Amino acid sequence: MKLLEGVVKFIESDKSGEGRTNSLMILVRYEVMLCMILHFIYCIFLSVRGYYPVNAVYLVSSAVLIAAFVLSFFINRSDVIVTILALTTYFVCLGAGPYLGWIIAGYGYMYVTLMLLWYDSTKSTIVKLILSAVTTIAVMVIFIVRGSLLNIELSGVDYVFLLVVNTVLLGVCISLAAYQLCRDNVTDERKLMQYNEKLKHMAGIDPLTGLMNRRSIGEKFEELLKEETQCVTVAMGDIDFFKKVNDTRGHDCGDYVLKTLSAKFQNFMKGKGYVSRWGGEEFVFIFENINGDDAYPMLEELRRDIEKMELEFFSHKFNITMTFGMEEYSPMFGSEEAIKKADEKLYIGKESGRNRVVF
Repeated sequence: MKLLEGVVKFIESDKSGEGRTNSLMILVRYEVMLCMILHFIYCIFLSVRGYYPVNAVYLVSSAVLIAAFVLSFFINRSDVIVTILALTTYFVCLGAGPYLGWIIAGYGYMYVTLMLLWYDSTKSTIVKLILSAVTTIAVMVIFIVRGSLLNIELSGVDYVFLLVVNTVLLGVCISLAAYQLCRDNVTDERKLMQYNEKLKHMAGIDPLTGLMNRRSIGEKFEELLKEETQCVTVAMGDIDFFKKVNDTRGHDCGDYVLKTLSAKFQNFMKGKGYVSRWGGEEFVFIFENINGDDAYPMLEELRRDIEKMELEFFSHKFNITMTFGMEEYSPMFGSEEAIKKADEKLYIGKESGRNRVVF
């Protein structure tokens, strides 16, 4: 197992990223290695059996594939290695086909090179179609141009052995290419889904406070109504005299206040519902399965906590207060109307002195 892990690590040693080019080079290297093993087995077997001179064909091809395998570690051109593999396969089929027959000679490996060609995302479709046509023509030529050499009369055992070796390694080559393509597609699709989810999340989040934004809380409100939630209470909160904070202490201090309160709101609403930054210094609270009578003391407690909270920005200590308007949702009006009514009660709270909850 350790030996196999070492071989895999060596073959993939220069994979520096998740790019398709590196992935293709790794795949090409595996395919060259498998073809190299096949030709080397053929060379040894045919030499032991005394099938001359066809064994010389596989000896030459093995040497070429070894050179291509080594070369793949020094150049970042998978197309060059694929070309060498394709030409070597053509050479073997033309040189050994008349002796061993076209199936045993391994003409099927030409289609492995064709798969590698289509796997390369750097090539245009026109180029791929042209090279595919060339490969198809080459296969037909191999079947038509047999030469004047006589076929070797392989015995049953010899034929079965070469057929099994050829078929097994051809299956591994095709499966490996298909697996790599499938894995890359799945990986790309997963990354795309994660990226889309991230974009969707970012689109629904206020960048300064990390709270849900106006659009997102509206969608959440509609979802709760579709789920036929037992009861929903809406509250609109506004920081009292926030403009004075920005004017006297600067916008950085204003941002500090917004982020500090937002963190407090998130903790406060855990298990209760949702909170969002509605805009500017306004916030909307959605209480899920909590009626107005129960939500009112909760919000009143939050208001008192904010009033007592001491804020400090660059050694400047100060306090703030907030005013809230509440409205319990009714099927008689929609979500927008519920928020509007909460906003109207917020306005009443401001007009009557601020720092209070109006229900």
